[in-house]
Amino acid sequence: MLITGNTRRSTLATCIEAAPNFLLNKQAAAGIIQDMLATVRTEWEATCDEANLSAVDRNLFWERIFLNPYIFEGSEGL
Repeated sequence: MLITGNTRRSTLATCIEAAPNFLLNKQAAAGIIQDMLATVRTEWEATCDEANLSAVDRNLFWERIFLNPYIFEGSEGL
């Protein structure tokens, strides 16, 4: 799926680049992303507990589905 221009990459840098399409400036978009990242990191264990995820599933999902390192490519500082 094209996210902005000819870019199909599912990265945070692409989200920031697309921010003006959603009437956000890049600083506002970066702030939203930082807040979301902090929430995911802070609430990860409690959310996994609530979902009754096993340790195996938690490890499988973490940094594969949630916060996969690929999303950070090109977005140093987030």
